[in-house]
Amino acid sequence: MPPERRLAAIMFTDIVGYTALMGSDEKKTFELLHRNRKLQKLTIEKYKGKLLKVMGDGILASFNSSSDAVRCAGEIQNRGTNEDIRLRIGIHAGEVVFEGSDVLGDGVNVASRLEKLADAGSIYISGSVYKDIKNKEGIRIEFIEEKTLKNVDEPIKVYKVYCEETEEEEKFDFFPTNDTEISIAVLPFLNMSNDPEQEYLCDGISEEIINALSQIENLKVIARTSAFMFKARQEDIREIGRKLNVRKLLEGSVRKAGSNIRISVQLINVSDGFHLWSESFNRELKDIFTIQEEISLAVVNNLKIKLFGKEKEMILNRGTENLEAYDLYLKGFYYRQLLTAEGCNKAILSFEQSIQKDPNFANPYLGLSIVYMDMSLWGNLQPKEAYPIAKKYVKKAIKIDYNIADAHISLGHINMIYDWNWNLAEKELKLALKLNPNSSPAHLAYSQFLTFTNNHDEAIKEVREAQRLDPLSIYINSSVGQTYLYAGQYDKAIEVQKIILETNPNYFPAHVNLAHAYAGKSMLNEATKEVKKAVNLSGRAPVVISALANGYLEIGKKEMAEKLIDDLLKKRKNEYVPATCFLHYYMLRDDLDKAYTWLKRAIHEHDSLLPLWIINPIDKYAIPNEPRFNALLNIVGMERNINLGW
Repeated sequence: MPPERRLAAIMFTDIVGYTALMGSDEKKTFELLHRNRKLQKLTIEKYKGKLLKVMGDGILASFNSSSDAVRCAGEIQNRGTNEDIRLRIGIHAGEVVFEGSDVLGDGVNVASRLEKLADAGSIYISGSVYKDIKNKEGIRIEFIEEKTLKNVDEPIKVYKVYCEETEEEEKFDFFPTNDTEISIAVLPFLNMSNDPEQEYLCDGISEEIINALSQIENLKVIARTSAFMFKARQEDIREIGRKLNVRKLLEGSVRKAGSNIRISVQLINVSDGFHLWSESFNRELKDIFTIQEEISLAVVNNLKIKLFGKEKEMILNRGTENLEAYDLYLKGFYYRQLLTAEGCNKAILSFEQSIQKDPNFANPYLGLSIVYMDMSLWGNLQPKEAYPIAKKYVKKAIKIDYNIADAHISLGHINMIYDWNWNLAEKELKLALKLNPNSSPAHLAYSQFLTFTNNHDEAIKEVREAQRLDPLSIYINSSVGQTYLYAGQYDKAIEVQKIILETNPNYFPAHVNLAHAYAGKSMLNEATKEVKKAVNLSGRAPVVISALANGYLEIGKKEMAEKLIDDLLKKRKNEYVPATCFLHYYMLRDDLDKAYTWLKRAIHEHDSLLPLWIINPIDKYAIPNEPRFNALLNIVGMERNINLGW
């Protein structure tokens, strides 16, 4: 590309006394350097700037406006002071030349000279920046002198800037709300049959109606996870509506007797409990597809929503006309939700039987794909065994029906977590969102992709959208906290996990995520305490055991840490224990040869936790910046560069 000339505000920063610090304590200085780079990168992104170069302890960035550059510099200085990082910063606005990833010109030279003039902890600006910001609220400016700078033709007026420390941008609201939209939750239908085994049928009917309504772009539909929280609970309609943040509720009951089925439904206005529509369907079981379609269309009609494009076609897409295949699929889906090794095995059997009844029914292939990925977590199946099978089945599902959003989520997840094919992962996840904008799993998966690719602001937006559509999902709510954690917003991450643990004290992932956030703030005793709680709650999961070993090592209990790691190494001889369980332990011990070996094994095994470990926001866990480690990161497609923030 040819060079591009344009006006920009250029900011130069460097750490005060860096050379002396390096001479006195090299390890501590490297930790300081990592914290500084991370702090500045996140803040520069916040103010819509671009990080252009990292040069040792110095950073060069550009901004579209002087105001953004100065406010960014002010926040960097204020936050840096809180983290014991002392900086000098210089800012100049003028014409610069952008050539590839490089930037040249007097604008760069002046900013560099101003940074060298600045006192420790201060921001120096030129006269051109002063003209742009002199009347801005929250900024105080002091004239220093007119100075002739080296290699600059004319004298430059130099000013010192003082920025007021800004409060949090907004009061953190854990549950986002939007009261103006058309919204509905489909509650789990009651099983009125004498046979408790028919529970899966009731759940399946509710799920299918949720899936159908979710195809409508202008309708907010609460996901199954949150809606099913009210199964078998006698709770006031208005209270349910408040908790789910919806205006309408659909509830119903199912009674199956032999080959006949009776389904009764009511569409209810949350504010006053008024029944907008109700109907009972007495049909033969073979008519169940038609009943579900009629219910979905009646809801749309009563909500006065106009269907566009292919929305009606999507609602009426049955997938199969084979009742036995459909029934077996519902059983598989029910068993898969149990998230146990036994449940996974039963789900696989049901899905396989469904395919035997109708080989052209896409849903059971998708079910098999998801359950095999689950098996790598709950069924002790290695990723190298589980994910290729999952990929085979989801591709079959997409070949049969290209328009199933969940299938593209599954394939995107495989490309992201297992194949490390980031371009294909992004393509599949964006397609899933296009096919079903109401899909909370699609927003969550895309949020994870954005986190892996270091787009933290967008990742937070996507995970909050997933939460809006599935507000009571513990997993999604904990993921909100994890997304803030990886964005380096430790206080918010801590707040979120604490909110979850108030009502779900036994949810071990929240304890683990809380521990990581504490570790990010160097609250090591608090972090270790949380991991200890998670150990037994998780059934002594290897990943949690390894986190406890890291905690013990950091608080000086080296023998206890080593005992835990030795036990995991013995366990690994007989069953699958992720290689990432050992990676950071040996990094903390400064045994980089062993850390390198375990990183290599994690890549060979396609450890599904590896991308999260690579982008770990805590500086002491950062992958060493050495050629041999960088070569391994290239294999994962997460090579060390500015875009990934290392």
